This record gives sequence, structure tokens and C-alpha cells, in this order.
Amino acid sequence: MSVFSGEPFTDEAEIARFLELIETSSLSEAEVMGIPDYVVTISNRSESTVEAMVNVWIGENDEIRFTRGMEGTDVFEVDSMYTENVNELLDVNNF
Repeated sequence: MSVFSGEPFTDEAEIARFLELIETSSLSEAEVMGIPDYVVTISNRSESTVEAMVNVWIGENDEIRFTRGMEGTDVFEVDSMYTENVNELLDVNNF
């Protein structure tokens, strides 16, 4: 089941900031369970391509873990010093 919410946004600085945080995150030993809290898809409409798809789980202690791609199995974790930044991007953009 897919649930889409929020309005698409086009602020290139916010998109670049989100991608940078995701791309520089470390591989985690933790596992993720269940449906992700957020699914973020970044598309390039002019080229009709999907540039990134990220499944995001928010943990009990506000840690952020995610997988990349539709069927990604590797789990990554956002460094705790950037957790607030990612939460802000997710909340502000109503993903």
C-alpha cells in the first residue's frame, strides 16, 4: 500500500541538502521492521527519471534509519548531528 501526502517541492537547495545527508550516511548494523514512516522519491521531471528513492524509519530515540531504492536491503543511519536537519526537511515538506 502506498500513501502519498504533501505537495511536491522544487527547492533545489533543500533537495540537494537531503540527498547529501542521505548519501553521506553510514551503513548501520541495525534492522528496520514494518512499513517505513516516510517514502521519499526525488524525480527529475524534465528527464522523466527517478533520481532517488529512500524509505525512512524514525526510531524511538529519534534516530533515522533508511534504505535506498525500491528493494534496498542495506540499512543506513543518519549521523545524530544531522537528525534534526532531516526531520526538519521531512516535516517542512510534509513528506
